[in-house]
Amino acid sequence: MTDKKSGSTWKSFKENFPWKDMFFGFLIPKVFFLYGARRGMPFLWGGIAIAWCVAVFYLHQVRAHKVNFFAVFAVIMIMARIIVVIVGKDPRMYLYVLALDNLIVGVIFMASLLLKRSLMQLFADSASAQIPREILDSVYYAKAWRIVTFVWAIIFLLFALALVLLKACNLRIVGLIDMLASWPLMVVLFIFTLKFPAWYWKNNYVKIKTNGKSNN
Repeated sequence: MTDKKSGSTWKSFKENFPWKDMFFGFLIPKVFFLYGARRGMPFLWGGIAIAWCVAVFYLHQVRAHKVNFFAVFAVIMIMARIIVVIVGKDPRMYLYVLALDNLIVGVIFMASLLLKRSLMQLFADSASAQIPREILDSVYYAKAWRIVTFVWAIIFLLFALALVLLKACNLRIVGLIDMLASWPLMVVLFIFTLKFPAWYWKNNYVKIKTNGKSNN
């Protein structure tokens, strides 16, 4: 019974995850900016990407009355890379800007742990997944998302620290680091985000059934 509920919860969350929000709010503007950077027009396409993010954020807020956090993160990342272009092709400065980029994101995730609902719980709630009421009403629902949020924060903060400590002198190497950190790292974090809560609730299901009621 527990396995069936866990599988159903995972399937529902996967189907209801805001993939469209991520695609329109994060992936498309990133593609815009990368296209402009390769064409030697980072400012033009950076402006277009930021305008796109603002439009997506506004329309999502008006229509769904929800915040598109993907658009917010995209703006932060694009602005950081525009700063890189402004300061020139100094690989060390490139590293520091990338470190600042990751630091800001990490701090946002960490700061959300001080709120009633962590950032990842806000994402989960907006997904409207069909999670059993007994899990939603338990303290383990919020705990799972707090753990996920904490992992995201730590990964970004550690990566920011690693970038600061890295003594690279080749711009091509720095660009490779940026590319590898941007996509593979995000993919791993998303897989962890989708898999961990169901595993956590399954392993605490007995406690959820007995005394896992939330005080909120």
